[in-house]
Amino acid sequence: MNKPGRNDPCYCGSGKKYKQCHMREDQAEERERRSQAEAARFLRIEIPGFARDERFAADFNRALPIFWNEFYDEDNAGEMSEFEALRFLDWFVFDYTLEDGTRILDTYQQEIGGTLEPVQKQLLDSWLTAPPAGAYEMTGYDGQVLHLRDFLSGETFDVYEASGKGNVENGEVVLARLVPVFAQLEFSTPAAFLPKDEIEGLKEALETAQEADAEEYPGATTEEFMRRNNQILVHHALAQAERVGRPPVARLDPNRTEPPIQQQHSHEKEQVHRQRNYGRTQPKLAQTRRKAV
Repeated sequence: MNKPGRNDPCYCGSGKKYKQCHMREDQAEERERRSQAEAARFLRIEIPGFARDERFAADFNRALPIFWNEFYDEDNAGEMSEFEALRFLDWFVFDYTLEDGTRILDTYQQEIGGTLEPVQKQLLDSWLTAPPAGAYEMTGYDGQVLHLRDFLSGETFDVYEASGKGNVENGEVVLARLVPVFAQLEFSTPAAFLPKDEIEGLKEALETAQEADAEEYPGATTEEFMRRNNQILVHHALAQAERVGRPPVARLDPNRTEPPIQQQHSHEKEQVHRQRNYGRTQPKLAQTRRKAV
């Protein structure tokens, strides 16, 4: 809604000038929205940065080949694109279980949560219970709101995305994590998607994995299963890319134009996760979705 000028009649129909009626209330709401958006932006930058701490080095090295199905490991991690690095770090922070059974997100909350501003802490607390990354079929959209249906459970969600639907069409599958940003759901990091001709077999792969998971974890919920196994979504996308003749990861693309996240010289031995500027770019507000690989 376009706000009236200070001296124009208020939109509520009171007959008063806008400055004498709803202007202060609207200004306060706008300040709150900006504060909430900035809190989300802050956490999207700071939490992945926290995950690059040296103490998580061994877990980082173990997690890379698990997520990327051996296409990336500790020796070539610096060849990831920025998009690939953001997706991996998001999974590493939210879903990967450290050797002590906790997540990096939990550690961040315990060590840093008490130092955050109230609006940042409130948002972080809500992210602690955010669902694991999943697959969502897009069923429609209204401007910047995407209508998504969980690929496994069928549950539906309305998700705000500043750039709208981007390249995704109805019936295609978005690979993403949904996190609350106060009054709305958003993607935790730039989302990927599977074109219609690369979806076949995904549900069967998930169902087969869920049956195997149930033998080891009887009574587990779908959310618990996905937290342990959602790298299957990435593995499916990698296999589909190879099937259609597309490079599965950026480092194998002979026509690559985007530079690797880190150019390492042969004499540099320090691992990519120990570089404090690794992936240290601010997420764009418009998170255009790209093919999964």
